[in-house]
Amino acid sequence: MEENSVLRFDPSVFVVGRDYQIIFLTTTMGIGWIEIDGERFTDEECGLLMYDTVHKIPVPGDKLNAAGHYTVVFVEYLDKKPYYPEGVEKVRKTYNFYPLTGDDFRLFQFADTHAQTALPIETFNMVGGTCDILLLNGDINEWSDKIEHFYTSYELAANAVHGERPVIGSRGNHDTRGHKAQLLPNYIPTAFRDGRRETFYSFRQGALWGLILDCGEDKYDHNIEYGGTIFFDAFRKRETEYLESLIANKENEYAADGVKYKIAFCHVPITEKFGHPFDVASDIYEYWTKLLNEMGIDLLVCGHMHRAYCIPPHTAGKCDADFPTMVMSIPNVKREDGSKYYVGGIVDAKDGKLIAAPAPYGEPFTF
Repeated sequence: MEENSVLRFDPSVFVVGRDYQIIFLTTTMGIGWIEIDGERFTDEECGLLMYDTVHKIPVPGDKLNAAGHYTVVFVEYLDKKPYYPEGVEKVRKTYNFYPLTGDDFRLFQFADTHAQTALPIETFNMVGGTCDILLLNGDINEWSDKIEHFYTSYELAANAVHGERPVIGSRGNHDTRGHKAQLLPNYIPTAFRDGRRETFYSFRQGALWGLILDCGEDKYDHNIEYGGTIFFDAFRKRETEYLESLIANKENEYAADGVKYKIAFCHVPITEKFGHPFDVASDIYEYWTKLLNEMGIDLLVCGHMHRAYCIPPHTAGKCDADFPTMVMSIPNVKREDGSKYYVGGIVDAKDGKLIAAPAPYGEPFTF
């Protein structure tokens, strides 16, 4: 088979709820699916298998966790004729998979890579080249003007975890820009709710309960920069209602048996206070912070600011959070010799504590 030339990258196994969405990209058009111990999982909708170069396959968490492996299958159809289309299997590749199972883990964050891959992967390798769960926390692309811009996330994930570890996906504000942005939900994990695919949801991995937040854009909907093409006011209203619903269902969410760590992930640090024109949704973020306090969130992990710093709980001039916020991403840092490096972030869960630090250099904070 020609699988190495047909698969653009190793797949990404995104966590959504207690399940997964395995997404892989191919260089030619066709139909893809996942097999786990002989059982087939597809992207069928209304009886049709999706014909594309992006393949987003929902997989039950208990099945994949128990099996510890999955097989990517791709059948190429150069011409999907209305009658008698002919497909040729081009990929059948099996990957081991290691979900979070114990109380301790290491999380690595890529955020604000802005289309870079070499420097971020260099940093990842500098700090050990391994993690138990990978976070792609927004602005991985510079913008979403071409389908090719979506490839950055998959190249980073493939080089870091090789399709073998769970991946967390969180959208950034730059990801919403460009005339291909409306296609992004095909390429990223989403939760289907009330007839829409949404980019905010909770998930569970071992002792970790996670919450993905999405602020949308960082300026008002009517800002001339967007030309009337966005409506994030409505989006954030639905997100607020969703957060309230989590509290009403806490016994099945953050208060469920076995939850030891509660971490929220958001590209924008909502506990910050921004000046005009970046003060969009300030009242909403105050309320979200209050809701996260009620959930007992241990830590909020962010990017967006192109800086690396910690906001301790109850910091004056910030939203009144009971939890710390770690901001950990700098796209280009210059060394004295003129060379550059990328700063990401690490969160270690160990012995009931969380230790967060910018990577490759930075002061660790223990919570």
